[in-house]
Amino acid sequence: MLQKKSRYISKIVNVFKEKSFTQYINELRIQYITEKLKKDSRIRNYTLSTIGEEIGFNNTESFSKAFFKIIGIYPSYFIKRL
Repeated sequence: MLQKKSRYISKIVNVFKEKSFTQYINELRIQYITEKLKKDSRIRNYTLSTIGEEIGFNNTESFSKAFFKIIGIYPSYFIKRL
């Protein structure tokens, strides 16, 4: 039953957002953390690993790649610019 529901949710995202479920979730994660980094300077002192884990990425590399794909710069540079 759970598998059926997750396929249904994935299909809805595919149709209405015109992207894969993973792409959509990663965009939400990156959008959330960019706003949080802008507002809370304490988070800027965390390691990229900690920031990535905080929003659900398994490792720094996947976080950095997703961030770059969505924002256009790497998270370390984004933080330095703030």
